[in-house]
Amino acid sequence: MSHTESSSDQPTSVVDDIPSSTASNQEDQSLPSIESQSNDKSISNVESQVIKSNAECDTTTPKDKDFHLIKWIEFNFERLPILLQNLNGPCPLLAIFNILLLRKRIIINSNMDAISTERVITLLAEHILERDQPNLSDEDRVNYEQNVQDALAVLDKLKTGLDVNLKFDGVDKFEYTRECIVFDLLNIQLFHGWVVDPQDIELRTIVITDAPSYNQVVEKMILQRNSEREEHVRESLLIEQFLDENRSQLTHYGILQLNQTMRDNQLAVFFRNNHFSTIWKNQNQLLVLVSDQGYLDHKSIVFETLTDVDNDSLFTDGYGRIWRKPESVDSSRDRDLAMALHNEEERLYNQAQLQQQQQQQQTQGNATQLPNSPSRHSKKSKNKQRGPSYDDHDKESCNLF
Repeated sequence: MSHTESSSDQPTSVVDDIPSSTASNQEDQSLPSIESQSNDKSISNVESQVIKSNAECDTTTPKDKDFHLIKWIEFNFERLPILLQNLNGPCPLLAIFNILLLRKRIIINSNMDAISTERVITLLAEHILERDQPNLSDEDRVNYEQNVQDALAVLDKLKTGLDVNLKFDGVDKFEYTRECIVFDLLNIQLFHGWVVDPQDIELRTIVITDAPSYNQVVEKMILQRNSEREEHVRESLLIEQFLDENRSQLTHYGILQLNQTMRDNQLAVFFRNNHFSTIWKNQNQLLVLVSDQGYLDHKSIVFETLTDVDNDSLFTDGYGRIWRKPESVDSSRDRDLAMALHNEEERLYNQAQLQQQQQQQQTQGNATQLPNSPSRHSKKSKNKQRGPSYDDHDKESCNLF
């Protein structure tokens, strides 16, 4: 299955997240709907559910456990919010919602520091209902409205997770399920990095030809493990080895293909180890959004790099610049003291060199002005004898420094 993020995905309206104490009356009156009468009937139950969740949201406070802290970050030269994940957070919901926040498709008030899960689902449902596809034929309009209804029906599942079955022949290959319609409607692409390297011809033939998806591969491995045919047993062992060696659900070839497939500055959802996260490509660099609640107060930690299968990652800020741990006060003082000592040593050395040059010039000048008499010639000879010793000492000093 292939999802496409379109540049024409423009917001049909700006959705402001209003504090719960003032939201209920306004939201009930401004609940968006599709213009078609047939669609009004088909999604009437969904609208009632949205209204119900709005009413429930009015009584929700940050003291409830089913809420998410909001972290304001610098991203693409703007101050934008992202939702953080608690211990049992709905990772698919947050991954999708954070993309819409970073795309500025959904806008929340800048003074908010927390939001309930039900409120998040409400805003997401409103955004889907507000989207419209102009210039559709009657048949396509009916299909679109059915897709909207199907998407709204599965929104609640985003709180706990989605059933996805990836395929090993491409980073954007998944077995199509009903839940995938949400990504299509929102123009959000779903990726993974668990791809078989084409150079592994035997394994790739087994996987792509007979069992392209994860579920089929596991089923094939189990069924052929005790087969009487040596060929089937070998195939089972190859599959088992591949799954064991790539338990991180990421391959080197998968990372390479991700970089080749994603467009620069593209935001997408990344599936790995049964977890959904937001991924961003920035100048040939793959970055995964850090949405753990423990990083709330680390404003300069926004992404982590995705460079290898061993999780050897580095933190970056919202512009993709590598984050460095701030130096302690003592370390800063030690560095300043070392620099001061170095500068002082360099100053003294330059001063000594200058004095030596002045003395040498003065000595040469005196030798030129002296008359050519026997008594003074003897003194001049003594001065010349000092010269080689003085030059040797000067050269030795330079070598030491």
